[in-house]
Amino acid sequence: MKSVQSMPLIQEASINIMVRVFHWSVVILFSVLFITGDQGDGADAMHIITGYLLISVIVARILWGFIGDENALWKNYLNHPKLIFTYLSKLLSSVKVKFQMHNPAGSSMILAMILTLLITTFSGLLLEAVFEFSGALLWLSTVISDDQSFLIKELHGIAAHLMLFAITLHFLGVLYSSYRYRVNMPLMMITGRLHFIENKGKI
Repeated sequence: MKSVQSMPLIQEASINIMVRVFHWSVVILFSVLFITGDQGDGADAMHIITGYLLISVIVARILWGFIGDENALWKNYLNHPKLIFTYLSKLLSSVKVKFQMHNPAGSSMILAMILTLLITTFSGLLLEAVFEFSGALLWLSTVISDDQSFLIKELHGIAAHLMLFAITLHFLGVLYSSYRYRVNMPLMMITGRLHFIENKGKI
């Protein structure tokens, strides 16, 4: 993990297309899943299919975090708690903060969201097994009781809403960071390149 003293301040950066595809795929797939989650009829099939697509995307991103380019590697997302609080205190103060590709707050939020997505999708697979009697985890349906099934259903719903809350925080953090860094971060996630706001990147 990085220490406070070794915290990098990056002036130039780019985002690999794999990371960008993962990011927007999660946005689209999670949106569909959240909308179809409480609906019946044909939405159930769409929910299940979309869930498997999301699982595939998550697994691909996890693997890419070990074999991908430098900006995608998980080692760059790990931060000491002290570093996170130090960064947040600077970001929320009047101290000038230079742009960082892997800032401690954003990196930690990404890890938290991926963990939440894993809980959401795994519990979804279990629900498919115990309520639909199908799916990749069907073999576990015989060892899960009725009470446990409903607990898993509660966990699935809680994790989905936690993910929605995390996305909201992430979105607000991106907007605020864009303002402080003077970098258009949403556009950067589309093009993969830095887009400075005013003063050509001077902070």
